[in-house]
Amino acid sequence: MVLTVLIGSLAGFAVSRLRLTRGRLLTDLALLTYMIPASFLIVPYYRIMHAYGLTDNLWSVIAAQVTFATPFAILILQLYASLVPLELDDSARVDGASPIQVYLRIYLPLMVPALAVVAIYTLLLAWNDYLYQAVLLSLKNMTVSMTQGQLFADVDAEWNAMMAAAIIYVLPPIAVLFGLRRYVVASLTMVNAGM
Repeated sequence: MVLTVLIGSLAGFAVSRLRLTRGRLLTDLALLTYMIPASFLIVPYYRIMHAYGLTDNLWSVIAAQVTFATPFAILILQLYASLVPLELDDSARVDGASPIQVYLRIYLPLMVPALAVVAIYTLLLAWNDYLYQAVLLSLKNMTVSMTQGQLFADVDAEWNAMMAAAIIYVLPPIAVLFGLRRYVVASLTMVNAGM
């Protein structure tokens, strides 16, 4: 989640605020990656991770999740940044601010609601993914979703324990959503006011 928000915010800033000549091309190419379903990419991705020796490593799953969530993050952050006036950046540059200072002191504080939306989406995408985790990780490096899947593999499973585990499984995303809910509401208000 943190890597996706960081990469997405940097790319969104570059595309929307630095006035790149072909900035829209980056967004369009990133969105084209959604034309190929993630399940089609599992075999080539597994071969690449195997070649690098990362088949039973959590970083391989993290890299996959960041790759799948970043195009959405770039799109959302670019669209949200278009609602923020460019005059703020211009006035900061007139006062001598570098692009890094504009990013840290103007862009990031104004983009907190959109960053919260991206963070929630990324967390839910990674939290609910099972395919890449099951293919890339062994049982000793199981994630929470893999553990949930293992509970349902037993024929004589105790349903009480399975349901208790399912409730515990959904608590972290709900806690993050409740923690970021005011920012999500602020982003919805900003988008509605901008339209």
